[in-house]
Amino acid sequence: MRVARRQARGTAWVLAAALVLGAVPAAAADRTDMVFVPGGAFVMGADATDGEVGVQVGVDSVPRHVARVAPFWIDRTEVTHAAYRAFVAATHRRPPQDPRFADFYAWTGDDYPEGLENHPVVYVDWEDADAYCAWRGKRLPTEAEWEKAARGTDGHTYPWGEGFDPLWCNTRETRLGWTAPVGTMTHDMSPYGVMDMCGNVSEWTADWYGAYPGSDLVRAAFGRTYKVARGGAWLLVHDPYARVTNRTLAFEPDKRHRSIGFRCAADAAPGDGAG
Repeated sequence: MRVARRQARGTAWVLAAALVLGAVPAAAADRTDMVFVPGGAFVMGADATDGEVGVQVGVDSVPRHVARVAPFWIDRTEVTHAAYRAFVAATHRRPPQDPRFADFYAWTGDDYPEGLENHPVVYVDWEDADAYCAWRGKRLPTEAEWEKAARGTDGHTYPWGEGFDPLWCNTRETRLGWTAPVGTMTHDMSPYGVMDMCGNVSEWTADWYGAYPGSDLVRAAFGRTYKVARGGAWLLVHDPYARVTNRTLAFEPDKRHRSIGFRCAADAAPGDGAG
């Protein structure tokens, strides 16, 4: 009896510790406000001068190639301050702050600045983003999943197709000077209905930074040092950063920045998307 009680207490302690560390999801992944993306092939990557004529794309985004993904779900919008606060309150995870900065986005204690509840959370490093997704029963999307969700199967340059308009997505040219509430830039929508993949904040992905298949590019940064963030952001110029192919944003996993946020993905179950 005494041994059983000790074992039970030990199990409870392990579960509690795992929850604090973000390893145990609060519940099975909730598909509410997620978008289903069918599996299959799509065009990934870019040619040397894609989209806007004469504008050089990042050489790490070359070449165009056919990639395949299994069916998956992805959050319709970026994770908000309000959603992240629930995670911090439940797990006692560190709040999204960078002690070097005290700007418009910096949390005070365990709460976000007033009025930002529906804005994308920032100052979250890769490990915290990964832990949040696990807590929700989800995961970070791979680069291939992110790009397919952003551009569909037709090789678009932007989520809506071709041609950039500063009123369609939140980049430096839009001149908001800060993030917008998620999903409010209604033109910034992919063929699957995923929002804010051109601008607002750049987003962590699951992948380490490396060369694409068919590329002969060699960089010291390739390997298991930097994680890739995808998508444009409110303080970045649109070209080339807002292109769905852009991948020149690679950071060490402990990087925190006012222009980096994230969204989560989840594996599809048999029968998802039918009908």
